[in-house]
Parts: sequence; C-alpha cells; structure tokens
Amino acid sequence: MSIIIISSDSTEKGEEIAHKTAQALDYACLGRELLPVVADQYGIPTDKLEWALEASPPSWGRSAGLQRRCLAYIQTTTLGELVKDNRVCHGLAAHLYVVGISHALRVRILADPAEQAREISKRGSVPLEKARRLMDRQRKLRQRWSLTHYQLNETDPSQYDLVISLSQINTDEAIKIIVQTAGYRRFAPMTYSLRCMEDAELACRVRAGLLETFPNVKVRAEGGTVIVETKGTRQNKLKKAAAIKEQVQNMEGVDYVEVHVKNGLFKKAP
Repeated sequence: MSIIIISSDSTEKGEEIAHKTAQALDYACLGRELLPVVADQYGIPTDKLEWALEASPPSWGRSAGLQRRCLAYIQTTTLGELVKDNRVCHGLAAHLYVVGISHALRVRILADPAEQAREISKRGSVPLEKARRLMDRQRKLRQRWSLTHYQLNETDPSQYDLVISLSQINTDEAIKIIVQTAGYRRFAPMTYSLRCMEDAELACRVRAGLLETFPNVKVRAEGGTVIVETKGTRQNKLKKAAAIKEQVQNMEGVDYVEVHVKNGLFKKAP
C-alpha cells in the first residue's frame, strides 16, 4: 500500500524499471500514457503536454503561461491517481511535487554513463565525445527546468530516498532493491501521510481550476479548508477575492475557502 516514484537520467531505463517494478508488486504503472487523459479533461493537445514536460522553460510571455498550466494539469491528474495508492509512477515529474509524503518512495535511477554515451553516439551517428557533451547539456537543461518550475534540482541525489547506479547494478537487481525498500515499514501508509496526499491533490486541483483566469495563485489545503493567495491592487482586491471564492467553493472536497489578495503591483521604495 505505498507509492513508488521513479526518476531517471535515461527515459528508457526509467520506463523499463517502472513497468517491471509494478509487475513485481502487482501495482498499476503510471506514465506518459496518462497524458491523453489530461488532454481530454483540460482540452490541451497531447503534444503540448509532452512539450511542457521536456522543453526549456520560456522566461516570459504566453508560452511560459501555457507551460505552467500544462504542468499543473498533469500534476492534478497524476495526484488524482496517486491518492489511490499501489502505484508506480514515472515520466510525469511526480518526484518534484510529491514531496514530504512518507509513504511515497522516491527513486533516482542513474544509467551507466559509458553505455548511455554509446547509445546516443550510435543513435545520432555522432562521435562519443560529442555524445558526452550532449549528455552534459541535457543534465544542465533538466536542472534549469526543475528549478524553474518546482524550485528543486532533480539531478541532486539528496532529493531521493533511494539512488541506484546501473554502472554496477543491473536492471533486475535494481528492481529487487526497489521492491524490498518499498516493503519497509517506513514507507507504509499512515493516516497522516494519506491525509497529506489528499490535501496535495485538492490544492493542486483547485489551482488548476483557477490558473487560466488567475495565473498567479498559490493554493494550500488542509482537510477541506482551502487557502488561496494571489496578487492584486487595492482597487480590485475585494472583487478578485469574491470571484475566486465563488469559483472554488463549489469544487468537490472543498468545505471552506480563504482568499488572501496581496498588493503585488508596486513595491515600497527602500
């Protein structure tokens, strides 16, 4: 009754290990095949959702807002599945937003760099040295992507409960290690951790519902109470708070809504 979230510097290895781990535990496996569900629910083309998960973050403009919304929609649908437990998740960036949930085992898989460079070299018909430079560039891009959208560096091993290097450990052994670790009592669902997961799902669902109209909202949830923070002016503060409250109060799982509108238009002079 736990959740396993797998992140990897190799899409192929992460996907393979996620599927085989799910089979070993008789868990459901969540991956990019969830994106058509997100697309149907939010009216966003699947290719845009793929782009949001992979593209370098735009610094401003409509593209930045679209990427932010796409990621929120993916996160909401993913969390809606993860609250059911007994799930292995990969390829949906869940390692960056399922944080502080004690029954979620977060795993980082590090591919053998020599093997990875050979595969890139062969696939792209480029010299090994260029393949290594491409790997380093991709690692830096992922650092920037994760820091921009989630304020976490996904390449930092300290972000994970378990890090497995495939340089010395083969795939089958890695799966055994993950299965064994998931069985530790530390990762068993407790009432508190389950409630935290439900609060995270509710907060994300509310934020996803508000983003198109109110792009600068922050949302927290605690047992049915939803706290929304946003920016506004003195002139529109009450109107904006009322509009947000009206939109949120009828959402499933919401019992009470607090809205805090802060003046974010001007900064005080030093």
